[in-house]
Amino acid sequence: MTGARPDRTYALVVGTERYAAGPSWDLPGPAADARRFTAWLRGRGVPAAHISLLLAPLPGAGGPEVDVPAGTAGREAVQEVLTRRLPALEGDLLWVFWGGHGVTDPQGHRRLFYADAGPDDRRNLDLDAWLTAFTTDLVPGFRRQVWLVDSCQTFVEDLGFTRSLPAELPPGGDRLPGREQFVLLASGPGQRAANDPVRQTGAFSLAVLEALAAADGGAWPPDMSGIADAVVGGFTEGAQRPTSLYSRTWAGDERRLDFPAASSASAVRRLEEPVSDTGLTELITLLAGWPSMTDRDHRQLVLGMLPAALAGAVPRLQAARPDIISIVRTCRRHPGGLAALVEAIALLEPGSLEQGELEKWAARWLRTEPGGATA
Repeated sequence: MTGARPDRTYALVVGTERYAAGPSWDLPGPAADARRFTAWLRGRGVPAAHISLLLAPLPGAGGPEVDVPAGTAGREAVQEVLTRRLPALEGDLLWVFWGGHGVTDPQGHRRLFYADAGPDDRRNLDLDAWLTAFTTDLVPGFRRQVWLVDSCQTFVEDLGFTRSLPAELPPGGDRLPGREQFVLLASGPGQRAANDPVRQTGAFSLAVLEALAAADGGAWPPDMSGIADAVVGGFTEGAQRPTSLYSRTWAGDERRLDFPAASSASAVRRLEEPVSDTGLTELITLLAGWPSMTDRDHRQLVLGMLPAALAGAVPRLQAARPDIISIVRTCRRHPGGLAALVEAIALLEPGSLEQGELEKWAARWLRTEPGGATA
């Protein structure tokens, strides 16, 4: 990317550590990381007036002092920036940095909680909807954008919420040609993002900030594909790290990297050995009777957790059982495909009777070897 200048760069930086839901939601780190990211922007020459910094810090929150006044991170403040401030501006580049709690809804959309999310009103931003909105004439002034999001994307069903999430979509708009978004997320659907409360930082944010600092003095913006590679390389064996990373390049290419669990003496490596038609029929029957798998949105979530080459090879069918048959048979044709499918499905309803039956099926039909990484 060429032609972007720091003095024509704008940013929305959000760091939420404290929520209206109460102390059980406290998350030390995001506000400190937001200040660190703001300090990096200022160090690269982005004007203070061009940065919207929205924080909900815990007492004693760390991070450097910055010369950018901080607003609150509740819904109204965030919406003011998204729907009024940014649409009225024009620049070469827009950065969006967000740290805080998040979930994946049953439709597969990533939701990020505002600071004023409470137990009976879990206010949230639909990240996928806003990513789309920012490619329309709703925000015509920023053709190039970088989105960095450090949040968990746990399935909302796993959290036991008694009420569904409120949905609020951005205003509609016409798609504009030439929109370029680089998106880097700390987790994939159903996954958690690691956080270090002692150092007051997210593992993802720390790795991103280190990669950005290493690129100082170079082009503006930095080579974001190189930044993504550096972030991935920064999570060494045994280090605190997210479960997975997700990125979408300027050209729209998507990539998800899953990190294996840290190895231990009892860790095993799942390998697929040829599964007979009998074993395949058992798996299809099990999944066809699993309530979660009869829902197309849930099946889509499972496919989203498979390697892209495998997920893209699955012919999709409308009815539940034929679609399940197609998914299972396609996975059998790919080395390690059934093992990957079992691991993805296991996230739907952990601890359920169906999950127990799935584990028994895997024990019968998928062999294990020492090693510690997931095939």
